[in-house]
Amino acid sequence: MRKRLLLDAALVMAGLSIVYLGMCVFLFFKQDSYIYFPEKTITATPGTYRVPYEERFALASDGVSVNYWLIRAGDPSGAVVFAHGNGGNLSDRVEKYILLSGMGLDVYAFDYRGYGKSGGEPSEEGFYRDMEAVVSEAVKDGHGERIIMYGESIGGAVAARAAAGRACAGLVLESSFTTAADMAGHYYPLFPVGMILRSGFDALSSVRSCDCPVLVLHSPDDDIVPYRMGRELMKAAGDRGRFFDLKGGHNDGGIIVSPGASEKLREFAGDVLPERVP
Repeated sequence: MRKRLLLDAALVMAGLSIVYLGMCVFLFFKQDSYIYFPEKTITATPGTYRVPYEERFALASDGVSVNYWLIRAGDPSGAVVFAHGNGGNLSDRVEKYILLSGMGLDVYAFDYRGYGKSGGEPSEEGFYRDMEAVVSEAVKDGHGERIIMYGESIGGAVAARAAAGRACAGLVLESSFTTAADMAGHYYPLFPVGMILRSGFDALSSVRSCDCPVLVLHSPDDDIVPYRMGRELMKAAGDRGRFFDLKGGHNDGGIIVSPGASEKLREFAGDVLPERVP
């Protein structure tokens, strides 16, 4: 009887192990569908709000065409290159671009490959190439090192990587996570995410590596990216860092609905680009 029970237990454990391994294999091969949520349809533009803008295309280093908008500020003190989150496309953040433009900044807002009108397929390395292509356009337009890298959610890792790779005026991280592995571990604690994940999106290391001022914006009520990750990014920035509490959840909060956020951003821009911010 005891041998039978041991055999049954072994069979159950073997079955569970097979199911577990199967789920690991599934997550390995399907992980991109849990990371990228691109939308092709552009639902709004700055023109929707009667704000003039230019639609442009940049060429990434691997030949992919990157669609971006330029909202000019008239007499800008510098520029902001905006890397959005992993869902939708650049048309879902138009109000943010207009807010930043109103601070005396030329706004370069772009879509990653596979999103909106940009070519190619989403990938981590591709995202970095897309950001670099648009930053290079801002440099060509005369902004030089007077550029603020701005990242929202997964865009925080993209913007932080850009800030660590070249001299810039500052870095803003809105509702951003530390690393893809930390996020995966938060949602899938029973799986060996370090072995499964092919993507790094390591904002934490990039923040440690960059030497520019950093502003971290995060809501205690963020229902997707834990608030503690925003605090960890702030800690990684050390003396270069500033922090501001946003309001609302990950997708229904942010700088537009958070009282004081625009003032904090204007103050940050004024400090890192002190000469001509109105």
